[in-house]
Order: sequence, then structure tokens, then C-alpha cells
Amino acid sequence: MENPRLSRSVNRITVMRKDPTGAIVPVVVYKKANKRKKGSRTFKAAEKATRRIAKAQRRTAGEYLSRHEKSNRKKKDGWLKDLSKNSFGSLRKGRKSFKLSTLF
Repeated sequence: MENPRLSRSVNRITVMRKDPTGAIVPVVVYKKANKRKKGSRTFKAAEKATRRIAKAQRRTAGEYLSRHEKSNRKKKDGWLKDLSKNSFGSLRKGRKSFKLSTLF
């Protein structure tokens, strides 16, 4: 069967059908093929390192934010009193997610 001519925005077509037991189940009729990621081999390691650094930074920022809010709830000006503790604790979490040895 040929692929139907569809708009680029269509990723999948699902039709609801009855199975032999009478239950209605979804059946995927058309699914867009995944395209291969473009990128040269030369920069593969650099891209992987950059992505890992970004993920570690995101985790560090999220961890700091949750510690900041918790300190602020516990006591008056708690975020300021616990600033160094929260900063170093969140940096430790970020460092754990960023393992340099597995990059190359």
C-alpha cells in the first residue's frame, strides 16, 4: 500500500476498530518514519559533552531552587542563611550527573 499524501505536520493516523472480543482498540494505520539525525562524526564527541554539561547545569539549577524554597519556608531569611550550604549541595548533585570519564 502506498503512503497517503498528507501534510508534513501529520505524524500518525490512528483508527479505532473492534477486535474479535468486541472491545474497541486503537490501530495505527500510518506513522511517519523517523529521520536520521544530521551531524558530522568530527563533532560528535563535542556535541555529547555540550549536551551533558547542559543537563548537569539544569539539574544543578533545579536542585538549588528546591533547596532555596525549602530554606525560605523553614525560617525567616532562610535562603540567605543557608546560601552557601544550598549552593554547595546543589553543585555536588550537578557534579554527580556530569561524569567526565564517560564523555570520551
